[in-house]
Amino acid sequence: MHGFSKSTSFSFLKGLTVEQVCLGQYQTWIHFDRSAGFSMEGQYVHDIPTENRQIVQARSSCGANELYRLLGQSVTDALVISDETLRIAFSNGDSLSLIDDTDQYESFVITSGQLSMVI
Repeated sequence: MHGFSKSTSFSFLKGLTVEQVCLGQYQTWIHFDRSAGFSMEGQYVHDIPTENRQIVQARSSCGANELYRLLGQSVTDALVISDETLRIAFSNGDSLSLIDDTDQYESFVITSGQLSMVI
């Protein structure tokens, strides 16, 4: 699958709680309860509205981030913003925008139980 389809529902993410954040050289993983999670190889944007800040993480980069802020937070919404962007909102007010920035390689893998979506 290339990009995010407006017809695809990501409501299965709602209510999931972040249990673990793992940083790798070329991937970042967010693990939720109930055997769900996603790996991020593509660009993502972490919005922190309470501090009026935004952290833009480049593709396959392990630069400075504050994803630890999501630990223990639950997903309040997951909405396709455009063909390239999925926004996931969290209970502390932060959000992650996952941006599919290539047609050649996968940008994200989203899993929940037996479901696996490669984007």
